[in-house]
Amino acid sequence: MSAVRSWGYQLNGLKVEDAARSPYDLLVVDATTGLAADRPFRPDEVSSLKTKPDGSKRLVVSYLSIGEAEDYRPDYFSTEYMTEDAPDWLLHENPQWKGNRIIRFCTEGWQKTILGDDNGLNIYNSIELSPLYRLIELGLDGVYLDRVDVYSEVKKECPDAEAKMVEFVARLAAHARKKNPGFMVILQNAEELLAHKTMIDAIDAVAKEDLFYGVDYSQGANNVEAVRSSIANLKRARAAGRPVFVVDYVKDRGKISDAKKKIESQGFIPYIGPRDLGALWLPGVNF
Repeated sequence: MSAVRSWGYQLNGLKVEDAARSPYDLLVVDATTGLAADRPFRPDEVSSLKTKPDGSKRLVVSYLSIGEAEDYRPDYFSTEYMTEDAPDWLLHENPQWKGNRIIRFCTEGWQKTILGDDNGLNIYNSIELSPLYRLIELGLDGVYLDRVDVYSEVKKECPDAEAKMVEFVARLAAHARKKNPGFMVILQNAEELLAHKTMIDAIDAVAKEDLFYGVDYSQGANNVEAVRSSIANLKRARAAGRPVFVVDYVKDRGKISDAKKKIESQGFIPYIGPRDLGALWLPGVNF
């Protein structure tokens, strides 16, 4: 991870051949639903992405949300969850992302839904692999954890939510590394949790969306104090030897140049792309 100097991020509509031709040292994909072929990745496809066009190694990690359940992921979300038989961890829909349901992440039911049992098997049938172990089995280098920041939205449902989320991420990392000791964990957002040594010890890198632009889903510049606070937290990871990846979703050429320059000035690694993450933007072409 410390050798990564560039990264790309595409979660839907990905074509393996196109992504393999990209120059990136690290690719973040969605190994379950991200292919243009509308099926999960195969191990050979993951393997093909691990080599850059120049023959050098590339890291490939998969997106995994641990604070929301998406209704297009049948491995743990089915129609009966919308009925009176819904599990205790399923809460309301995220108004910003239709089909995504907020999770009471602190429940053992949800955590084991993601992790599986002690052997990484799906807790609902004890035959298939859990969502986490399925990614390991595919040969991915790690996971890119999203919606860790849900802890701030469910404090009533999860008392002491901050500490419990830190514990959950550490538990996930330890569980994954039982199967693959070199498995990497990247935290997206929730950078304030880097104040906890347990969090820094559990992860290999941190990523931040909307650092300089668009935190309100616009193309506008972010509040200066908010930017300063995020940078101070992200630098905790840098001080501990963890790379910091930043993605700003801007379209204007001037803002793209400004965001890239500001990200690099902090010693962070930039990527600029479309907010829907439906295409892989390339350096020198799109930004």
